Amino acid sequence: MTSLLLYKQLFVYLIPFNVLIGEYNLGMQYRIGEEWAVDLNLGYVDDTEGALTAELYQDILQSGVFYYHGPLVKVSALSLVPRGPNPLKTDYNQLEFACRFLRYDNLDFEDENEPGKLFNISEQMKAVSLSWKAGYIIVPRNTFEMNGFVGFGIQTRFKNTIVNSYGTNYQSNVFILNDVSSSIQFVPLFHAGIKIGLKTPLKESSQ
Repeated sequence: MTSLLLYKQLFVYLIPFNVLIGEYNLGMQYRIGEEWAVDLNLGYVDDTEGALTAELYQDILQSGVFYYHGPLVKVSALSLVPRGPNPLKTDYNQLEFACRFLRYDNLDFEDENEPGKLFNISEQMKAVSLSWKAGYIIVPRNTFEMNGFVGFGIQTRFKNTIVNSYGTNYQSNVFILNDVSSSIQFVPLFHAGIKIGLKTPLKESSQ
């Protein structure tokens, strides 16, 4: 019996709209079989304080502005079943594990209860997450592809916070504290985006 096996295809892509939230990354997806692929995504999170998107998160979504910066890495396994036998009729399903190594240094925060009183704070955060994404091919081509995805996940954040100093009259360096605290936080995630990239041709072999 002879069957056609599709394998060894490389898809190099960007997620362009992530730039709006200060995330720059490059993904590489390698097809290891007819229905399976592995994915590696490397990137950097930039501080978006003062940007339009930071103001939108603060004003519309009631979320804090983004002070963090640092590298990230995402590793995934994908099941490739075009319009597969599932209620969502997805082209692929992706299970993703991600790590982020973020920090900010020597930022002043005003005490909400005492105007003019500032705290100078530094923070390190390691965040790990596990997510599921459902993907749909929007523009299928031999060498170019655009696909969209939606999904959800859970993230665990490990924070080390240092209150370096505080002071009044908008001077944060009057009293030196060096007060260190640690915390763990669980955060639900929602994913939505578009991948755009180039593909190498599929190789074929007969069995």
